[in-house]
Amino acid sequence: MQELRERGIYHLPDGNEFVIHAVSRAQYALYTPGNWEFSGATAYETDPTGQIRSKDLLTNWYIRDLTDTGRTARSRSRSGAAQSPFIG
Repeated sequence: MQELRERGIYHLPDGNEFVIHAVSRAQYALYTPGNWEFSGATAYETDPTGQIRSKDLLTNWYIRDLTDTGRTARSRSRSGAAQSPFIG
C-alpha cells in the first residue's frame, strides 16, 4: 500500500485538499486544512486496505487517488492551533 507523508497536503480528484496524519502504519486520518490548524474533526479516514471512508461510510476513493501537492502543514502547537500558516 502507498505510504503518505505525515502532515503532507494532498488533494482528491474533486480538488479538495487535506492534511494527512498517520494513525497507524496502515491507516491515515485526513483533515481539512482549517480543521488541522484548529484541532477539528477528521474529514475522512482510511481503512487497512487504503479505501477512504467518511464516518464509517466507504467512498469510491483510495489513497492511490490522492495527489501530493508538495506542501507540508506545520505541526500543531500545544494549544491545538498550528504554530504558523502552511508553507508552500
